[in-house]
Amino acid sequence: MCRSFALVALLAIAPVARAADPIQLAVDVTDAGRRMIHSKVIVPAKPGPLTLFYPKWVPGTHGPTTPISDLAGFRIRAANADLPWTRDDVDPYAIHLDVPKGATQVEVSFDLLLPGLSDAPRRQNTVATSKLAVLNLCDLLVYPKSDGAMKSPFELSLKLPDGWRHGSALPNIDEKRFEPVSLETLIDSPILCGQHVKSVKIGPKHVAMLACDSEAGLEIPAEVEAAWKKLVAEGDALFRSQPFNKYVFLLALSDKIRPRGLEHHESSDNRLPEMALVTPHLRQYSAALFPHEFAHAWCGKFRRPADMIVPDFQTAPKTKMLWVYEGLTNYLGWALAARSGAWKPDDARDHLALTAEAMKNSRGRQWRSLEDTAATSHLLVEARGSWGGWRRSLDYYDEGTLIWLEADAIIRRETKGAKSLDDFCRSFFACPPGRPEAKGYSLDDVVRELNAVAPFNWKEHLVRRVALPTDEAPLDGLTIGGWNLSYGSKPSDAFKAAERVGKSVDLLASIGVKLSAEGTVLDAIPDSPAAKAGIGPGMKLFAVNGRKFTPEQIQAAVAAASGSIDLILENGDFVLTPSVKYRGGLRYPKLERTMAEPDRLSDIMKPLTK
Repeated sequence: MCRSFALVALLAIAPVARAADPIQLAVDVTDAGRRMIHSKVIVPAKPGPLTLFYPKWVPGTHGPTTPISDLAGFRIRAANADLPWTRDDVDPYAIHLDVPKGATQVEVSFDLLLPGLSDAPRRQNTVATSKLAVLNLCDLLVYPKSDGAMKSPFELSLKLPDGWRHGSALPNIDEKRFEPVSLETLIDSPILCGQHVKSVKIGPKHVAMLACDSEAGLEIPAEVEAAWKKLVAEGDALFRSQPFNKYVFLLALSDKIRPRGLEHHESSDNRLPEMALVTPHLRQYSAALFPHEFAHAWCGKFRRPADMIVPDFQTAPKTKMLWVYEGLTNYLGWALAARSGAWKPDDARDHLALTAEAMKNSRGRQWRSLEDTAATSHLLVEARGSWGGWRRSLDYYDEGTLIWLEADAIIRRETKGAKSLDDFCRSFFACPPGRPEAKGYSLDDVVRELNAVAPFNWKEHLVRRVALPTDEAPLDGLTIGGWNLSYGSKPSDAFKAAERVGKSVDLLASIGVKLSAEGTVLDAIPDSPAAKAGIGPGMKLFAVNGRKFTPEQIQAAVAAASGSIDLILENGDFVLTPSVKYRGGLRYPKLERTMAEPDRLSDIMKPLTK
């Protein structure tokens, strides 16, 4: 077993047939502690004009997320001499040069400069601390323009700091070298490396590989490992086919990088705080991360909207069907978290209540369709959080959960419990063994398969849900499932976990604002009591009913309100003294059982395996 955990012990990715001259990629991580990674790409080339591309549109991020502005020291050489190059006037991701006579290759070298946590973008592909790094190779290479760019063979070598180990889904030759694979596979296979690492086999073809800033954070509680193993079994029972030869959950644990999850065909890039696995509220908050990314192996990587299958990494995908790609995955991730035991049934219902409340507060639905949030995903992801409910955000995730819950409940109702969305998934995502090519679909394909499971006016129903503005959130899945969105005076564990992770005071369900722990207004719901009093994002709350602001003080004031709450806020250089008209007490979302329908929601959450 080599130091990269010999993931070849599992069934390996079938490498591409060795080409006479694969492109050589050498990545040097020894300066990761200084947030700098060195890259060298040797490209076989013939004399004459050559265009090189730096990848632009990164699968899974649904946007142009490679850090082109963080490349430094970019040089191109051939025959031991520097070559002049020019950037394309229209496309800054394209580089033009002339290969001199007699040269058979060009050598491209550059450094990738990584930001710190405070100035990191929301979607940062490659990250590093002094103890670990996550390498997404889209950030660290260039490739030549060609008709078959995705199939171009690449051969990777890796240089790590002393004492570091690595893991990925890539087939490796030894500690430093990997088998040649296509450009598409290379970019689809992140590498996790670090000083403190652990690997756990959680299924016949499944490994969880962890790297942490400390040894302490590598402790895996027994219930967490059991849920991971149960997830593998539940995934097999749900889909009954596997679009991979092996699957590697990569998990980076650090407080110095942003939490994230990103799907890949045979692995996933997951990032959580350093002590996430051993801290109850962080475990509660992130329990659906592995289930979501695992479901993406089927929904998003194997089957994806046809308009998102593109010929290279420069072509923009058309993302208006992300309500299926991400929305269905989000729903399946929620269901698998419940079925695997990562959440207890009450926890799963509480998280669903948070989703329903968030979408109820998304008032931008009055002017903007859900499909439009998907089509503009790459723009919305960089938008400010303030006024998010009026702008709409990446609602195709959470609203997608509600839409697919509704579809599941409708199927169960229409077939009197004989069929469910599980049957749709088994048929729609059925695949041959191994690692199949991506298979596209259209809305008509989705509708056809749904009708094969349970005849219904699916096209009209889905078009109404996703393509048109509407006043109301799609909460019918809860109702058909035997539950309603309700409110209580005590927060659920799921609610408290979200507040702690966000370091916020969430009063959105009561007076309509969310505050930072210091009193800054983070968001406000249009037409809420707070908004009607003139309160908006960016203001800072100083006093509540004549007393200095604390989170406890504002919560107590809302709980006791019998008509109004007097506030003092700073708005830039000015002071405001609004009075919020309110008497509803503290309100926290929860689900409440009704007797009008069978408890289909509990049936959905039941494990498929013993």
